[in-house]
Amino acid sequence: MKSWQTVFKTKLSHQAEIVKDILVGENIPAVVMNQQDYAYKIGHFEVRVEPHDVMQAVRIIENDIQFDHE
Repeated sequence: MKSWQTVFKTKLSHQAEIVKDILVGENIPAVVMNQQDYAYKIGHFEVRVEPHDVMQAVRIIENDIQFDHE
């Protein structure tokens, strides 16, 4: 997993989970990495995929996933 690439970042865990679930549904293995400080809740969540899936994942994220501004 060390070589996996970040394709999405957000401060909201539920958005990261939605993106991961959509990618997995498209047969792209994906994981959510919590880069947030536990005590202060500063940081973000990253969705990562294997290097050979980056381009397809980015296309799906850009074309098929939209979040309303919260």
